Amino acid sequence: SQHASLSCPGGTWLITDLASRAGVLLNALPVAPETPSPLSDLDLLTIGPWILRVHLGVSAGLSKQTISVGPDRLDPGERVDPVPRRELRSIARRRLDLLIDCASTINATSSQAAFARAIIEAAHKGTGFPRAAVFRLAGEEVEVLAETGEPFADDTFSRALIETAAAGQVARLRHDAPVTPGESIGRVGLQAAICAPIKVGGVVDAFLYLDDRCRDTRSPSKIEPDAAGFCEAICRVGGLALANQRRASLERLNAEIMHDVGAAAEAQRLLMPKPDGRCHGVSYSMRMQPGHFVAGDLFNILPLDGGRVGVYLGDVAGKGVGAAILMATTQTMLNAALRATDSPASALNAIEPELAPMLPGGRFISLWVGIIDPASRTVRFVDAGHGHWLVRESAEAAPALLSTVGGLPLGIDPDARYHDETVRLGPTGRIVLLSDGVPEQRAYDGSEFGIVRTIEILAT
Repeated sequence: SQHASLSCPGGTWLITDLASRAGVLLNALPVAPETPSPLSDLDLLTIGPWILRVHLGVSAGLSKQTISVGPDRLDPGERVDPVPRRELRSIARRRLDLLIDCASTINATSSQAAFARAIIEAAHKGTGFPRAAVFRLAGEEVEVLAETGEPFADDTFSRALIETAAAGQVARLRHDAPVTPGESIGRVGLQAAICAPIKVGGVVDAFLYLDDRCRDTRSPSKIEPDAAGFCEAICRVGGLALANQRRASLERLNAEIMHDVGAAAEAQRLLMPKPDGRCHGVSYSMRMQPGHFVAGDLFNILPLDGGRVGVYLGDVAGKGVGAAILMATTQTMLNAALRATDSPASALNAIEPELAPMLPGGRFISLWVGIIDPASRTVRFVDAGHGHWLVRESAEAAPALLSTVGGLPLGIDPDARYHDETVRLGPTGRIVLLSDGVPEQRAYDGSEFGIVRTIEILAT
């Protein structure tokens, strides 16, 4: 069975929970079934038993600083160990007012950058450590979100501390060996360090890192005895604040997407003809089943001079608002071109040089365009890379594919030239036009519905 699908309409990556039994979590928040949700760089995606980190190459809204983390070189007397739970609980009896104030500041942040700064300011006030940073792991490097004190550089983060914290525990580095006068303490004045995980939904999302490295070794820092417990409390508050922040951000993004999609869908409906009708004696019936995204499908039937009828169906590559805008532009240009000529090929040859430069790289438009002459029962047409259409010469005949010359989709070659082809229909003949959504509709096993099944259904 399929759990979820990924798509990238208009350059925005989206994930959709395909009504899976276990559900899909985005940053520990449930994704609504059958509703696309936007993804951001470094998001955490939970699908079944797997927890995945999203890497899009960009962390929006952040000035990205990455630092390599090499292997530790622990000096004699140095050790890294997890902080006992009983010590972490002692924070409940000490400096509660400071913790409440810090929690209020952290919860009031509205951006990831502000959140990271609030965390390190709170940790700096409550622990006595002169240097702090909030970071995320990015492969073999750390991505620093905010820092204070002496700038962090390569090899200033302890990998052993990070590995212990990545397991979900607060980790502490201590130096217990005696110090010889004039000797560097630990690493260039380093006596103590703490690394605490910031969890969202039980999953480690980021880290708070503190140490006592300082250029002025004559004034050693006074580290609070319950620094580890204070760090854990701040990180717990931070995890809840980050979850709430992301929930609000996701709701806001979804609302914006649905507003844009709704507006584009309404514009698309306004451009479509009535579902059923007659035009110069030619009867037609149209059905459109929209998906989650606004599609770039375009369809119209319009009266032309001499009792003829113009009709076309096409698809702009891609989904979303951008595809809908290109659909509307193409439809406007094609309507005008068909009214100014008696040939589908002439209409396409007229709009192709103007339309091709408007299409972004990789975008194209597949299109079937026909002009029906009821008097002669002939249809002059051009199949510009569409391919999904059938002819039923009479009510008794089965729908059939025709072998045609065709042409390239619009937008691929501005110099392409199109040529008319003709098919003759009986008194009860029909042209059946399909969008690619019919034959390419997939079952749960991944198989496509296909054109053969489509013909079988239409033949009944």
